[in-house]
Amino acid sequence: MSDQITPEEQHALLQESINVIKQETQLMKKSLETKGKLMDALKHASNFLTELRTSQLTPKQYYELYILIFDSLNLLANYLKDNHPHHHLADLYELVQYAGNIVPRLYLMITVGTVYMSIPDAPIKEIMKDMIEMCRGVQYPIRGLFLRYYLSQRTKSLLSENQDSIQFVITNFIEMNKLWVRLQHQGPSKDRLKRNKEREELKILVGSNLVRLSQLQNDKEYYKNFILPTVLEQIVQCKDILAQEYLLDVVIQVFPDEFHLYTLDEYLDIIKDLNPNVSIKKVLITLIDRLTDFAKREDLTDLEKLTIKETGIDEEQIESQQEETTEKSEEADEQPVEQSEGESKSENDGETNGSSSFSINLFEKFWYYINQLEQSRELSIEEISSLLESISKLTLTYYSNNFENIDLILKFAIEKLKELSNDQTKNDFDQTFKNLLLAPINNYENLLDLLKLTNYIELLNLESLKIQKIVSLEILNKILSNGIRLKTLESVNGIMSLLRVIIESKDQTSSTSSNTDQESLEFITEQEKLSKIIHLIGNKNPIIHGKLLTSCKNYLSKGNIKFTYPSIFFNTLKLIRKNNLEENQNSLFKFISRIINDLYRLGLNDLSFKLNLSSAIIADQIKFEDISYEFFVQSFTIYEESISDSRSQFQSIVAIAGALQQCRNFNKENYDNLITKTALHGSKLLKKPDQCRSVYLASHLWWGVEIPSLGEEEGITEFYRDGKRVLECLQRSLRVADACMDSSVSIELFVEILNRCLYYFIHGSESITIKYINGLIELIQTNLDSISNENGAINENPKKHFQRTLEYIDSQKEIDERFQLITW
Repeated sequence: MSDQITPEEQHALLQESINVIKQETQLMKKSLETKGKLMDALKHASNFLTELRTSQLTPKQYYELYILIFDSLNLLANYLKDNHPHHHLADLYELVQYAGNIVPRLYLMITVGTVYMSIPDAPIKEIMKDMIEMCRGVQYPIRGLFLRYYLSQRTKSLLSENQDSIQFVITNFIEMNKLWVRLQHQGPSKDRLKRNKEREELKILVGSNLVRLSQLQNDKEYYKNFILPTVLEQIVQCKDILAQEYLLDVVIQVFPDEFHLYTLDEYLDIIKDLNPNVSIKKVLITLIDRLTDFAKREDLTDLEKLTIKETGIDEEQIESQQEETTEKSEEADEQPVEQSEGESKSENDGETNGSSSFSINLFEKFWYYINQLEQSRELSIEEISSLLESISKLTLTYYSNNFENIDLILKFAIEKLKELSNDQTKNDFDQTFKNLLLAPINNYENLLDLLKLTNYIELLNLESLKIQKIVSLEILNKILSNGIRLKTLESVNGIMSLLRVIIESKDQTSSTSSNTDQESLEFITEQEKLSKIIHLIGNKNPIIHGKLLTSCKNYLSKGNIKFTYPSIFFNTLKLIRKNNLEENQNSLFKFISRIINDLYRLGLNDLSFKLNLSSAIIADQIKFEDISYEFFVQSFTIYEESISDSRSQFQSIVAIAGALQQCRNFNKENYDNLITKTALHGSKLLKKPDQCRSVYLASHLWWGVEIPSLGEEEGITEFYRDGKRVLECLQRSLRVADACMDSSVSIELFVEILNRCLYYFIHGSESITIKYINGLIELIQTNLDSISNENGAINENPKKHFQRTLEYIDSQKEIDERFQLITW
C-alpha cells in the first residue's frame, strides 16, 4: 500500500521509476527505428510497463508514471499503424498476450488491439469484448483503474454511436466503479481518511466513462430504457457515499437537459435507495439548478413544445400525476394538492408565461420528493433552506406568475422556523432562509408581485433582525432603482410592512457612543433611501393620494420621523398644488400641520420653522388666506419660543421676509400685521449689524415687485407699495448703523443702505430722493475721511464696496438721466 512507506521513500521510488521509463523508452525508439527489431521494442515496452505494477505510490505519483507511459505507448501505436502491412496486427495482437506479467501484457494488448481496430475490416466487436474481459485480470484498485482508463482513452476515437460501443463503455464504467469503491475498504481503518482523499483524486477516471457515454448517445428512448437504468443501478448497488454523490452529479452535468426532463421520474425514484448518509440535498439541488439554468437559456415557447412533444407529457399524464400527488400529499401536507389545482386553473384560464403543464410537472415532482425526503430524513435547517431556495428559483423561472407555488414553499419554511424556535437545543439559525426570501425579489420583474405572496411577510418577521434588514434593504434598493410607483393602498401598506425593520431601526453607532447627536453614515443612507420611496407614492385621484400619504405616515410614525416626515410633507404640498377640491385642501393642510407639530415636539425647531413658511407660501398661492396667515403665525411662534441663537434669529427674519414678499393674496390688514411684526422682530435682534440689515431688508415688504416665475409682469400687475414706510425702515437702519462702535462696520452698513436706496430709486419710489442719496454719499465720505485723519488706516473692504457703488452710479448716468443729479 502507498501508506506503508514514508513520503521521502515514495519520492525516491517515483524518480527511480521515471528514470527507468525514460531509459527504456529511448531503447524502444531505437529498436523501432531499426529494421527487424520490433520484438526488442516490445520487450523494452514491457520493461517500462513493469513500473506500473507498483503499489507504493500515491494516486498523483502513479498518474505521473501513467502520463509518461501513455506518451511512450503512443509512439509504439503510431509505428504499428504506419507499418501495418509489414507487421500483421492480428498475429501481433496474439503475440503480446504471452508477456510474462499481466499489467504489461494488458497495456500492450490494448495498444495493439486499438491499432488493430482502426484498420479496415477488423473484427472490432470481438476485440472490444476481448479487451474488456481481459482487463478483469487486474483487480488491484489503482492499477486496475488506470488500466481501464487507458482502455477508455485508446478507444475514444474508435467507438461509434451504436449499442456495442455504448455497452463497452458502460461495462468499463461498472468495473472501474467497483475498483474505485474497493479502494475504500483496503488497509487499516485508521487510514480511512487518507484513502478517501486518494479516492477523491481518482474519481475523474471513473467519471470520464460517463462523459464518453454522453458523447455517444443522442437517443432519449435508448437513454431512458437502457443507459440510465444501468448506470443508476450500479450507483445504487455500490452503496458508497462518495461514489453515489459524485456519480449522480456527473450524470446531471454531462447528459443534456432534455434527457433529464425526459427521465426525471427515473432519476428521482432512486433517491430513496441511496446510502442514508448521502447528501440528498446536494443531489437534488444540482438537478434543480441545472433545469433552472436550462430554462433561462432557452426560449419559453420552445420549452412549451419540448414539454408536449419531447418529454411526452400529455393531459392524461398530468391528471394521473395530480391524482397520485393528491393521495400521497393528504397524509403529509394538503398544500401540494391545492397547488396542483391552482396551476391547472391558471392553465385553463389561458396564462401563457411559460408552459403550465411543464411547470406543474417539474414543481409537483420536486416538491413531492422534497416532502418525502424531509419526512424520511432529519435534515438540518441549512439543508432545508438550500432545497427551498433551489426549488423556488425553479418555479420562479418556469412559471413566475404562479404565486401559489412560492407561497407553498414559504409556508413550509415558516413551519420549520417555528419548530426550530421551539427547540431549545437548536437556537443557532442566524442565516436560515435569507436566500429564499431574496429569490422572489431578484426574479420578479414587478416587485409589487411580492405582495401577492401571503406568507412572505410572516416568514420575514420570523427571521433574525439581521436577515430582515438585508432583505428589506434589497427591496428598498430595487424599488428605487426601478422607480416603482406605489399607487394603491395595498401597495403602500405592503411595502411599508416589508420595510418595517428599516423604518423602526435605531442607529447602533450613536446608541453606543457618548455623542448621541451623530448618526452613522450607514444609518443616514438607509433613512435617505426610505425617504426617497415616499416620493414614489401617488395617485391621479387626489383623495386616494391623500389616503396613501396618511397610511404611509402611520407606518413612519414609529420610526425616525426627522428623516422621513419632510418627504411626506413635500409630497403633500405637491398634492395640494394639483388638487382642486376645497374641502380636501383643508384636510391636507391640517395633515401637514400635524407633521410639522410632530417634528417640532421632537426638537427640530429650525426644520419646523422652514416647513411652516413653505406651507404659508403654498396656501397663499392657492388663495387660502386664513390658512396661510396661520402658518405665518406658527412661524413667529417657533421663532419666539425656540430660536435663541442670534445668527439663527437673523436668518429666520430674512426667511420670513422672503416668504412674505412672495405672498399676493392677503388683505391689507393681515399683510400689514405680518410685515410690521417682521420688521419689529428684526429691530430687536441682539447685534446692531443684524438689526440694521433686518430692518432694511424688511423695507422690501412695503415695496412689492414682480416675480416672473408666478407670471407677473412689471407695469401690469398691481403690487402693495408704501414708499413712506420704506423710507422709515431705511432711516431706522441708518440710525442703527451709525450707532455701531466699529467704524468699518458702520461704513459697510452705510454702503449697503445706499445700495438699497439706489434700488428703490431705480424702481420709482418717490420717497427716496436725489437729496437723500446725495446726503448718504456725503455721510459715507465724511466717515471715511474722519477715519483716515485719525490713524491713516482703514479696512479696505467698505472703501472698495463704496467705490464700486460710485462706479455703478457713473455707469447709470449714461442710461438714466435722473442719475445725473447724483453728485459727490
